[in-house]
This record gives sequence, structure tokens and C-alpha cells, in this order.
Amino acid sequence: MRIWRGVGFAIVVAAVSAGLLGTAPASGAKRMTFAVVPKAINNPFFNFVRDGCQAEASKLGVTCEYTGPTVTEIQPQIQVLESLIQRHVDGLAISAVDGKAVVPVIKRAIAAGIPVVMFDSDAAPGSGRLAFIGTNNYRGGLALGKAFARALPGGGKYAIITGGLGAENLNERIKGVHDGLKQAGVAEKFTEVSGSPFPCNDDINRAVQLIEQALTAHPDLSGIVAVGGWPLFAPEAYKQALRPKAAAMRAGKFAVVSFDTLKPELELLKAGYVSTLVGQRPYQMGVDSILALYNYVTKKIKPKDPTDTGLDIVTQANVGRFLK
Repeated sequence: MRIWRGVGFAIVVAAVSAGLLGTAPASGAKRMTFAVVPKAINNPFFNFVRDGCQAEASKLGVTCEYTGPTVTEIQPQIQVLESLIQRHVDGLAISAVDGKAVVPVIKRAIAAGIPVVMFDSDAAPGSGRLAFIGTNNYRGGLALGKAFARALPGGGKYAIITGGLGAENLNERIKGVHDGLKQAGVAEKFTEVSGSPFPCNDDINRAVQLIEQALTAHPDLSGIVAVGGWPLFAPEAYKQALRPKAAAMRAGKFAVVSFDTLKPELELLKAGYVSTLVGQRPYQMGVDSILALYNYVTKKIKPKDPTDTGLDIVTQANVGRFLK
């Protein structure tokens, strides 16, 4: 199953805007526009951020513009941000592809009088952004590591699938996974294979290929930890990739734990192809990002930093509730 494919740098930048209907501004008044810029617009996770952004913007009578690159690369994201600064939008909410590389463009936005909040993936310290809005990624990684320990109490070799190696949020989750195994008291039973974490650059197809490659290179692999849901977003391809380990999974000798709780992932969990999911709340990220920017621009109210949007731990015991 193919969801998207990588393309050359020259054609990766695409701006997708979503205008909203809402309370009409006063006669002659300019409707405020707040731009939400994810790592990539064709990552299904960010669709929920867009939906939350649009819903809240409609209530506030402002415009939510959802725009970004088509692949998870920092230079295309910076190009999108530069364009928004030139247009002088009223505020920016950004999920950074690379937390360090995005700092200069954030500083340019602030110098131009445009407030910036980060969501999902933070910028490196010193950017001047108002707040980070999203998951406590380290805590989520801890939960993922502990869930992996419960799923494989005997330990074994494992591989971590990540997105971009420069993403602050994903690196925090990876640290949490390692610490979660330590806190569970089983770290010495686990061995992370050479080369892990393996970056898929938020490409769903690449994530599935990485699982296939890891199983081929390490036939004795006991588990996969995905710090984002990429491989599970292609459920049929994912199930095919795990076919060599189907019997081991049924016997409790192979396990997969993953971030995110989109519907395809929940269905895979119910069917026994995943042990535990650690879910974020992307819709709330969109709501809180627009509200934070609006309150700062109109009332000079600074948002809470960080603004934690919460976590959900989903297992066989409660997956039915989440599917409903």
C-alpha cells in the first residue's frame, strides 16, 4: 500500500491553505490569519491538527491557514515559513522538522512582529518562541519503553523506527524509551541493534521497508519500537512486513509498540499486530495553537509554556473504547 512517495527537492514545497468561515469581522476590519505549518502536509497525523485549528479559528472569527512542505525536510519548511513572513501573517504555529535549523527563521519572524508558537516538535532553546504546545514527548517515550518491557519480559534484540534524526520531539521520545526500559528494571535484557534508531523521514513506505530490512538483517529480532505511527499508517503493507514474525507474535515472543492512535493503528492493535499504542492529541494541538496566538495578539496574554495536550495509553483492554 503506497501512501506517498519522496520527490526531488525542487518540487517538494507545496502550500495548501484552508480558509475558514466564522464570525464576520467588523466592517473594514482585516480578518486575522494564523498559519499552522506541520513537518509535512501529507502526513495523516497532522490532518487532526488542521481540523482542530480550523474549528477553533471558526469560533474566533479568524482564518487558519494550513500550509507546509510535502516531505519532511527542513529547507522546504524554511521556504514555506519565509513566504509566510513576507506576507506578514498574524502568527505562526510550527512543528519543526529540525529544532536547531529552524531557529534563525523563527527569530526573523519575531523580528518582523509575528509571534510564534511551536506544536508537536519544539525548536531548540533560544529561538524566542512563545511556547511549546503538544505532547510531553519524554513522558510518552517513558510510557512506550515500559510498555515494551511488559510486552517482552524476557527481553531480546530490538530496533527503533524514528522520523527525522534532527526532530527534537522524536529524540526526546527515544531517550524516554531507553529510560523506560531502565526504570522497568529490564534494560540489561534488551539489546538495540546496530544502526538503530532508523530514520524514515516521516515516509510511510520507507518505515515499512525499514521493518523489513531489520527483520532480514536480524532474524532473531524480538521487537520493534516506533516513536511515530508511520509504518502502521499502511496497515496491509505493515502486516505483510511482519509476516515472518506472526507465530512469534501470537506466542508473545515478538512485540511492537508505537506512538499515535489513528484509526488504522487502533484496528491493528485490536487484531493483535501491536501490543500498546501511546496516543497524542493532535486535534487539541491545533485548537490550543490558534487560541494561544489569538490571545497573545489581541490581549497580550502569553500562553503557558509548555502547554501539555496529554497522552493516551491504549491496550487490548481499552482499544474498543478508542475505536468508538
